[in-house]
Order: sequence, then structure tokens, then C-alpha cells
Amino acid sequence: MTDVSILDYAFLAFESEASPKHVAGLQIFELPKGAPDDFVAQLVLKIKDAEPGVPFNQKLKTRIIGMPQWVEATDLDLDDHVFVESVPQPHTTAALLERIEYLHAESLDRSAPLWQLYIFEQLEGRRFATYFKVHHSYMDGISLSQRTMGALNEDPTLGDLGTFLGVDHAEHHEVRNHLMGDLFGSAKRAGRAALVLPALTKLGLKHGLRMLHLGGEDLPVPFTAPRTAFNSPLTPERSIAVLDLPLDRLRNIARHAAVTINDVLLELCDQAMTRYLDEHGGAPDVPLVAQMPVSLKRPNVEQGNQITIALLELGSKETNPVRRLQDIHNHASDVKHEFTDMTPETAETYTLLMQSVAQLGETLGAGRIMPPLGNVVISNVIGPKKQLYLCGAPMLAIYPISTIAPGLALNITIYTCNNTLHVGLVAGQSAIPDLEPIAANLGTAVDDLETAMGLKPKRKRAKTKKKSPNKDRR
Repeated sequence: MTDVSILDYAFLAFESEASPKHVAGLQIFELPKGAPDDFVAQLVLKIKDAEPGVPFNQKLKTRIIGMPQWVEATDLDLDDHVFVESVPQPHTTAALLERIEYLHAESLDRSAPLWQLYIFEQLEGRRFATYFKVHHSYMDGISLSQRTMGALNEDPTLGDLGTFLGVDHAEHHEVRNHLMGDLFGSAKRAGRAALVLPALTKLGLKHGLRMLHLGGEDLPVPFTAPRTAFNSPLTPERSIAVLDLPLDRLRNIARHAAVTINDVLLELCDQAMTRYLDEHGGAPDVPLVAQMPVSLKRPNVEQGNQITIALLELGSKETNPVRRLQDIHNHASDVKHEFTDMTPETAETYTLLMQSVAQLGETLGAGRIMPPLGNVVISNVIGPKKQLYLCGAPMLAIYPISTIAPGLALNITIYTCNNTLHVGLVAGQSAIPDLEPIAANLGTAVDDLETAMGLKPKRKRAKTKKKSPNKDRR
């Protein structure tokens, strides 16, 4: 029995029907050569035979006084959490995504452990898929990807299932406890506050100078992003799209432009979103603003996974993709430099303040009045570099299906795995009914950059996983 931390509780407290706070991953596998007809059925039996560990064997217990607690779910029945379905006809990835859209819009039942695993069989091309959905109060998307990798191995001849439901990643808890201890424990002490408050005051002064056009160019001023379709109020329905991008092409662009692969990804997303807004008559006159995870890790300091969320001004005012890429590179360098100069406590407190205000605005329904904090979350997660297998079935793709941040209607998360960038786009369907144009724009943006840089002739655009025009929603 353990108390729910303040950070974890925030994902529970601010959850609503229109804004569920869970993260998920969609994995696509190919049946092994010579696999029996009941391969998926046998896989499900292996999963249900596993003994779930923390946190998958825990559920919430509320108290009249004090924070809720995580307690062992003695009544846990895996039949209530592990489900098998056939991909709806015509058994395409598009049909699978329609079903995922429906599942991702549903909140998890708080009276039970906060996770679900769906296994989809009869996917075209001798494939099957898994959709693993976990509440954000359990773990973040990076931790979820690490857990799902625990079920895989590098040997195609091994038929054993890994232990992604049974292994308690102590490192995740140590990191979370460390961060929370620093932020809500040490920060309460006068000595720590004496360090954080002056730094925040200095940061506020920089924002004030920038608003007066007198300097302070490193960081965008919070809540000054342009209002776009990406900031529309949410309803429960979700739109989802996925696509693959070849890592070698983006690496080649980054090398010739002397920028990072992450800079290239930001430019591609910027170009894709701006083109979408242009086509729908809603492109702003000022650059879009992305919320981007930034590492706070210092040399020779072992403090685990030090991550905060930074605001990054993109380059969408510039029409030339090469110049826009350089603008984004410069903006990203400035932001990283600014955060490097902060203590971890200052960066975490700054992020917490911004996100709390944004969440409060969403909770109070003030989204149409309050200026947006940003326009999109863009995240790039680095995964394994080798081919992995699930009981001998090769993994073909892994797509992050994330949550949507307060005040936003769009999330773009990229998972780099085995020389491929697997892109998962999630949006509020009322704001962006169809994400396929943005996904297609991402593929076109790669062509545009290569052509503008004179690297290679225009190539065939990246394939997106299209959905049928007529949806039968349940």
C-alpha cells in the first residue's frame, strides 16, 4: 500500500470524459513462418498465465483524508484486462485504426487496475497487432515503451514470452520519487526556495523584456502562441493516424544541414501542420509553438531521467524549408541552452506552473478565452536498434498513441526503432476530423527538404495508413 504521488494524482484529478489521461502503444507483428493456426490464441494463454507485478496488480483506494493509495487488487482477473479481437473487415490497418480510435477515447475503469491489453488477429498480410493502454498515473509513455520491450527478445527461435506485466521497474519509481522529493520536499524548505524563486523571477524578467521587444530571445513567452484548430476544445472522440519514415533519409538531411535529427523532425512537423492550416484557411501570421521534452541531465551527475517540457517556437513564418530548418535549429539550441543554465528544481517548477495553468484553463472551460500555451506536443523517443520478436513473431512497427496535453488538440510522437521512425498522431476528432492529410504532409515534407537541399530527386511520398471514408463508430 503506497500513497499516490502528487504528480501521479494530477493525471487522475484532471481527467475528464473529453480528456482521458492514458497512454498507449500499438505494435504490429508478422506471424512466424510455419506458425500454427492457433498462434495468437496460444500467445494470449501465455499472457494470461503471467503474474502481473506492480503497478499492473494495483488499483486505487480513495480516502476521506489524505491522498489516494495504490493497493493490491486481490480480485484481479486477467480476463477483464486482456482481450482478443479480429480486425474488422476488410482486415486492413485502416480498419484496425478505426477500432483503436474508439478504444483510445474510452476512459479506464478506476475501480480496477488501470490498464487494458488488446490482441488483434486476422490483420492482412499474415499480421497481428497489440494495443496496450495504461493510465498516465501508472507511468509515462517512455516507461510504457520500456515495459512493452520487456516482452520481446532478439532471438527469433525463442518461444517464451517476456515479462512486461511481471517486472517492476524500480528505476522508474526511484526517478519519480527523486523528482517529486526534490520538487515538493526540498522546494518547501527555505534554502531550496531561496534558489528557485530568484531563478524564476529572472526568467519572468526575460519574458517581460521579450514582450516589450527589448531582448530575452531564448524562450517563447508562455501563453502567447497563436490560436489555431490545434487548440480547439476536446470532445471524447479521437482521430488517429500512423506512418513510417526512413531514418537514413532524415540522418542524411541532418548531416548535410549540420543540425540534429530532432531538428529535422520538428521542421517536418512544422511544415505538415502549417500546410494543413493553409489548406483549411487557418494558418497564423506568427510561428507555431511546440511543447517539447528536454533532457536536464548534467555531465558526471547521475540523477536518472531528468526531463522537463520546454516551449519551442517553430519556423512556420519562413517559406523556404532549409531556412526554416535552420531557424528551428537555432531556436532549439537557445531553448536547450536556457534550460541547461537552470537547476533541475527550477526547470521542473517552471514546467509545473505552466502546465497547471493550462490544465486549470481546460478544466474551467476557458480554452476559448485564455491564450494557448502551445499548439502541439512533439516528442521523439529512441527505441531499440535491433530486430525484436514476440514469441518468434517479428515486430514490424511500434506506434505511440499518446494522450493530449491541456489546451491542445494534437499530439505527434515518434518512436525510433530499427532504423525506422514510427510516427503516431493523435487528435481530438472534433478539432481535426481526419489526420491523414497531416500524416501525408509529413512524407511530402521529407521530399521538399531533400529537393531544396539538392540531395536527391523527389521520391515517392511515405505511405500513410488510410482509413475508409465511412466509419461505423460504436
